[in-house]
Amino acid sequence: MDNSKKKNKFIELLKIIFKRTRLSTILLLLITFASSTFAWFVYATKVSTGITAHIEAWNIMFTNEDNTVEEYINFYIPSLYPGMEDYADSISAYNLGEKAAKVYYEIVRVRVFSTVYNIEGGSYSSAQMESILANQFPFHTTFSLENTEISSNSGRTTFSLNVSWPFESNNDALDTYWGNESYTYSSNHPGEPSLEIVVKISAVQKNE
Repeated sequence: MDNSKKKNKFIELLKIIFKRTRLSTILLLLITFASSTFAWFVYATKVSTGITAHIEAWNIMFTNEDNTVEEYINFYIPSLYPGMEDYADSISAYNLGEKAAKVYYEIVRVRVFSTVYNIEGGSYSSAQMESILANQFPFHTTFSLENTEISSNSGRTTFSLNVSWPFESNNDALDTYWGNESYTYSSNHPGEPSLEIVVKISAVQKNE
């Protein structure tokens, strides 16, 4: 076989190897991209549900020395903007004691973007902070307690927090102002929640 034929066969062999290599490389890249996309979808789906309260259930245990039990619950709302997906979270309290108990909640701290409202030092009362959230912003924040009294031996009540910001809140000025505030805060504080609410839930054992 002369050198020209050997050369031609060698070139053809290289072409085949090159084509197969390119095909396998492309397939590998496609598989990697698909895997990465799926992994990001799963991550984004989990993150988009929002950060929930620290605990989902609270088992109230009373002792002979103290008939009042308190628990602080932290709620973090990742972002606020017109048309956002509604945020909803809740915590259930179970009375494991032998007597019924009264349950109530108190808002102790609120941070909306960079503005903080705090019950410490008598700056704001719980009712004032609830009113501020209800009336001074285009988003709606509601608190609810299913039952204020729970029976003994596994009686239950549920505290719920809901936050929503309709795309049209019927107040363009507020939507525009707080929409810009939201964008500025998110840009300057990436990864930080836009809204933080700390609630104290208390249970008082009934002695009668």
